[in-house]
Amino acid sequence: LINDVLDMSKIESGKMTLNIAPVSLREVMDNIVNIVQPQVKKKNLKFDAAVYEIFTENVCCDSVRLNQVLINLLGNAVKFTPDGGSVQVTLYQEMLPGDNSRVRTHFLVADTGIGMSKEYQEKLFDSFSREDSAHVQKIEGSGLGMAITKNIVDMMNGSIEVKSEQNVGTEVTVSFTFRLHSGEK
Repeated sequence: LINDVLDMSKIESGKMTLNIAPVSLREVMDNIVNIVQPQVKKKNLKFDAAVYEIFTENVCCDSVRLNQVLINLLGNAVKFTPDGGSVQVTLYQEMLPGDNSRVRTHFLVADTGIGMSKEYQEKLFDSFSREDSAHVQKIEGSGLGMAITKNIVDMMNGSIEVKSEQNVGTEVTVSFTFRLHSGEK
């Protein structure tokens, strides 16, 4: 909670900066899988990490902030998925026509969790926002994770799309255009 409040304070004051450096997407995926695995096992969830259509695993971005976004998304997927459900993270890319120096990179986090109402989806990225339902009130959280996630995605010139249906699940796709690490095409 303290880290979330500090991050929001940095974001709101314009003091959060990005540290762009070479990053291995393979390492990013390995790290987030390792971080979320204990929570997945504790809830007896089916968990899949899929990677396909990768043109380059080495890109330039802020790995700390990318990890923060993915951990927030996966943390929510696990938190709001009942025992025995499933969570999946998928990484795929597409080349940009006429641009061999950058690649569009997509991360999809999908779950079979409790989902969200259409009304709440409109407030999802507001600070301290939590859906007002009996299911959600039993689950701990500050309501800052998605606000921070959205701000980081915006700082990284990315996009975030949410599809959710109550009692069915949620899919969140974040997409970024990353520069290829020099020398790799």
